[in-house]
Amino acid sequence: MATPQQQRRSIIGTGAVLIALSGPGQTAGFSVFVDPLTENLDVTRGQLTFAYLLGTLAASTTGTWLGRVIDRRGVAKVVPRVALGLCLATVLAAVSTHLVMLTVAIYGLRSFGQTGMPLAASVFVAKNVIHRRGAALGLLTALGGSTIALTPFIAARVIPRIGWQATWILEGVVVVLVGLVMVGVIRRLRLEHPHTDEQKAVDGSAAIDEPRHLRRNGFLVVTFGYATTGFVSTAFAFHQIAVLGERGLSAAAAATNFLPQSVASALVALVVGRLVDRVPSRIVVPFSMLTLTVAVLSLTFVNSAIGAVGFGIALGSAAATMAASEGALLARWIGRETLGTWRGRMTSVMVISTAIAPFVFSLLADWAGSYTSAARLVVVLPVISGVIAMVTPLPSDRHRVRDTQA
Repeated sequence: MATPQQQRRSIIGTGAVLIALSGPGQTAGFSVFVDPLTENLDVTRGQLTFAYLLGTLAASTTGTWLGRVIDRRGVAKVVPRVALGLCLATVLAAVSTHLVMLTVAIYGLRSFGQTGMPLAASVFVAKNVIHRRGAALGLLTALGGSTIALTPFIAARVIPRIGWQATWILEGVVVVLVGLVMVGVIRRLRLEHPHTDEQKAVDGSAAIDEPRHLRRNGFLVVTFGYATTGFVSTAFAFHQIAVLGERGLSAAAAATNFLPQSVASALVALVVGRLVDRVPSRIVVPFSMLTLTVAVLSLTFVNSAIGAVGFGIALGSAAATMAASEGALLARWIGRETLGTWRGRMTSVMVISTAIAPFVFSLLADWAGSYTSAARLVVVLPVISGVIAMVTPLPSDRHRVRDTQA
């Protein structure tokens, strides 16, 4: 019989694999197919970007209903359907002959990739890890974020060998096969009890006795912070070459800046996850927004490759701070019983914010005259989010003590 520590590792490892399976539906995974798509469908990058925006916005509704299904049915019953949906989306994308068909495929990729798999993974870990939940979710964020990068890395090397269409179909097949293996692992762990009354009794962080309006406030504070982080980090990531180009960096130097961002994100997620278990809940979102504010303002001081690395580290750290803490905060303030529903709603808001971020940031840059000036305008968002988090009445922290016990 597995020890509690072995079971904990299995839960986190399973969640990380599920996040890795989201790769075909993530922006990084889609990016390697952009050139083949523009050539074969005879469309411009602008048209393809607009189709991607429409598909992503349409997919923003998925989190709302999928979260409820996860709460009712459990992750083990949802993952096969999500994996099959993502597989069908990759096949449809591979055989698309026009932009409308591709837009429908993008809807599937974003619904089941960007939203479905990560939502199932985070809810699975948050519901089944009670002690030191923040550390577990921080590790999940670090591992998951790192594994997503494998999709474009592998796909870019497979496409020249078997073609982009076969590569996309192969990705879908892998998602289904590995997804079914993970379902077997989840069932062997025998952890999920979506409707048991004893769940409330053993859940050290279930805030079921908190006033409803305080729980709602907690959800809104976390959602606003999460969406703000998603908007800002996506805007800068999408336009990073142009943003750093304004500061004097070459395109090659700007592109390499994604590496320190990824490394910083993984390391910070590990640290922040552990801290969330130990510090008062109320300070987590304001601290995350302060980190994001500093990251955005640091762009003003970038005038060399070293400065750009510092900016990348700051931005990656800011994104990881919120990503590693939101799951633990929701579980602590909302409780586990309906965690999927609430996190699904939050994911829907986040998807919308990341979908419009590149477009809005580009408009701001045109209006302000430069990306640096646009950054000074964007910094208002984390400031407002941080202030709201500080002044809003929130659930008490009495559940945190049990949440940190090993």
